[in-house]
Amino acid sequence: MTEDTPDHIAAGQTAHRARPLEAAGGDRVEVHHKPHPIHGWRGFLKEIGIVVIGVLIALAAGQSVEWLHWREKAREADTRLLADARTVLNHMLERLDIQSCQDRRLVLIEDRLLASGSMWNGMTPFYTEGPPAGSTYAHPMRTWPRTAWENAVASTAANHLPPDRLADYSKIFDGAQREANDQATEHEDSSQLNLLGSNLTLTPDQKIQFLLIIERERARNRVMAYEAHNSISYFRALGLNVEKERKAAREDSLAYEVCRSNGLI
Repeated sequence: MTEDTPDHIAAGQTAHRARPLEAAGGDRVEVHHKPHPIHGWRGFLKEIGIVVIGVLIALAAGQSVEWLHWREKAREADTRLLADARTVLNHMLERLDIQSCQDRRLVLIEDRLLASGSMWNGMTPFYTEGPPAGSTYAHPMRTWPRTAWENAVASTAANHLPPDRLADYSKIFDGAQREANDQATEHEDSSQLNLLGSNLTLTPDQKIQFLLIIERERARNRVMAYEAHNSISYFRALGLNVEKERKAAREDSLAYEVCRSNGLI
C-alpha cells in the first residue's frame, strides 16, 4: 500500500488483513500479535520493581521458615541442656556438702598411719550400706552428663541460644568434664585405701605410699569442691533454684547420710 493508494482501497486492504486467515480445507487460523514492548523508562522501572519485590518477598519467606526452624531446635536443645545442668548441679552440691567430711575421714586415716608401728589393725568401715559397703574410704560415683551439650554443639543448635545462656552452659559442662576426670582418678587412688580395712604388716615404704595417696585424695577433694563452688553462679543465671536443688541432692545422697551418721558433718 502506497501514498497514492485511494482511501477506500486502503481501508479494504486493511480490513482484509485484520480478518482471520483461512487455511486449506476452510479451517480458520487465529493470528496472535506479539506483546507490546515496554515503552519508556517509567514502564521499565515498574517491571523491574515488581520483580525485585517478588524476590525480596520470597527471600523473606524463606528466612522466616529458617528462623522458625532453628528457634524450635534451640528450644528443644535448651530443654535437654537444662535437665542435664540440673543433674550436674546436684552432683556438685553433693561434693560441696561432703568436702569437709571426706577430708576429716582422710585425716583420721592419716593420723592412725603416722601413729602406728609395723602392725596395722584394720579400720572400721566408713560405709556399711550401698555399693561402697565395707569401704575404709569412699566417695560418690556419679555420672556427669554431657550428651545434651555435645549434641547441641554438633547440630549447631547451640549457636541459636542467647549468647549469655550459651556461655553459662559451656562453663557448666566444661566443669562437669573436669569433675568426671577427677572422679575417675579419685576412684583409682581411693580403692587402694580399702586395704587398710584389714590387719596388715606395713613396711615404712608402704606407709609412705598410703600417706601419699591420702594427700592426693585430700587435694583432689578440695579441687572438686572448688570447681563446684565456682560454678554455682552459672546455674543461678540459668534460673535454677540452688537452695531447692541442694535439698533434693542431700535427700538422694548416700555419702551425705554416711557423713552425718559418722558425725563428720
